[in-house]
Amino acid sequence: MKVDLARPPMSTFHMPGLHPGLSYLPPRPGWILRPAEGARVRLFAESDNPKLRRAQQNAIDRQQRRMLASVMEINCAPVLLEDATFRHGFALIGERAWLNGAAGGRLRTRYDQQNQAEWRQARLHDAFRRARGAADQTLPVWKEPADDLPIAIELKNGFNYYHFTVETLGCLAPFADDDSGQPINLHLPQDNVRGFIPDFIAAVFPGIADRVAFVANGRSYDRVRAHYSHRHYLYQTADERIRAAIAEPGVDPAWAKQLRSETQHRKAVATASYDSSLRLLREHALRQVPGKLVEERPRLVWMGRDESGEARARGITGHKPLLAELSARGFEVVAFEHLGPLEQIAQMQAADILIAPHGAGLANMVYAKSGALVIEIGTRQTQLHRWGDLLPAAHVSRCHYDTVFADVAGLSDLARVPPVSEGLLGVHVGRNATRRILDLVDEALAQDASQPGASSSPRNS
Repeated sequence: MKVDLARPPMSTFHMPGLHPGLSYLPPRPGWILRPAEGARVRLFAESDNPKLRRAQQNAIDRQQRRMLASVMEINCAPVLLEDATFRHGFALIGERAWLNGAAGGRLRTRYDQQNQAEWRQARLHDAFRRARGAADQTLPVWKEPADDLPIAIELKNGFNYYHFTVETLGCLAPFADDDSGQPINLHLPQDNVRGFIPDFIAAVFPGIADRVAFVANGRSYDRVRAHYSHRHYLYQTADERIRAAIAEPGVDPAWAKQLRSETQHRKAVATASYDSSLRLLREHALRQVPGKLVEERPRLVWMGRDESGEARARGITGHKPLLAELSARGFEVVAFEHLGPLEQIAQMQAADILIAPHGAGLANMVYAKSGALVIEIGTRQTQLHRWGDLLPAAHVSRCHYDTVFADVAGLSDLARVPPVSEGLLGVHVGRNATRRILDLVDEALAQDASQPGASSSPRNS
C-alpha cells in the first residue's frame, strides 16, 4: 500500500460524514469534546550560558502566549471500517488515507513535507473547509451485527515506550470487555516488538491479552472494527457536538479559533487536550494495581535509566551534585526498566515527587498521582523539538508538571542546536538547573509539611 500524497486532498484524505466507509459501532457517542481539568504546567530557563538562557526564556514566553487556557478531552469511539487496509502504521478507507489520532498526525506531517508549495497548502486547507461545509451530518451508526469481525489498531513501532503508552495501549480499552474471541491486530511497520509491549498489555488488559497479535505485513479487510480518535474530525466536520463543547462556560474562547487544519492550530490543540483512550488506560491500569504494592514504593524518586540493556544511550552529565542533595532529602534512584508493569504503575501512584531527564519513561505520567510533582530536565534541543509531546500524559493525571531546561551534554557550538533527526543528545545539569530543581523540591516539601496531619518523618519512610 502506497499513498500518493501528490493527489488532490479530497482524493487523498477520507473526510468523515462526506466519504463512505466509516461508521460508529453503537451506541453513537453523545459528545466529541468536553472540558477537563488538566495539569499545572510551569517552564524554567536554566542554562548556565546567559545567551542560551535568554533564548530558552524567549521560547518559553512564546509558548505560553500560544497555549490555550483550558484543557479539553477528545472522545474516542469504536467504529467499523469498510474496505480498509492497514500498513506502515496507518490505514486507508478505500483509496483514501484515514486521519486517525497520532497515526493521522504523522500522515499529515508527511503530506506537508511533500506539499510545501504555497498553492498546495492553500488547496489542502480549502479542502478541509469545504469538507466542514458539506459534512454537516454526523457519522452513521452501524446497524448490523459486528461481533464476528476482527479488530485492527495502529502501532507506530514495537520498541518506543512513549508511542506505545500514549498512542496505542489505551486503544484497547473499548474492547476490554469484548468476548467475541476475534483477533485484535496491532499493525506496525516492522516485526520488532520488544517484551515490554506484550507485558503491559497482559498486565492492564488481562482479559483480552491472549487475542492480541502483532502484524507487520499489510492487511486488507472487507469490514473491520477499529478505534477512532476524533482529533482530526474536529477540523473536518461541522458537528454540532463540537460547537456545543467550545461554547460551554469556562472554556477559553480561543478554542473556537484553533479548530483548523493548519499545523500551528493542530499543535495548540495537542498541547491542551488528551484523548479519552488515555483516561481509560489510566483507569484500567490503576484498577489492576494492589494498594499494598503502592504502599511499598518510595515517595521521592529520581527516575534512573539503565542504558546497559535495550535503552538507547543518551547520557547525562553534571548531575552528581544534584543527586547528592536529593539523596540528603530522602530521594531514591529507581530504574523503571527493572520494574514490572504493575510495579511501574504503582511507583507513579506512590511518588509525591518524581524527577527525570527527558525520555520516553516520562510517558508514565499517565499513571501519576493527581497533584504529584513531576520535574522533567530538558535541554534546548528538547525545547525546540520535543516539548509538548508529554502534555497529554500530564493533563490526564492532573499532576504538577515542571520542565527545567538545562544544557546539552557535549555541545560545544551553542549557536547551533542540532535537530532531533540528527540524534537526541543528553542532558548536562549545570549550576542553574541544579539550583532551580532543588528550589522546586524544597517548595513542594514545605507545602506538604504544612498540610494538616503531616508527619515529621521522611516522606519515603
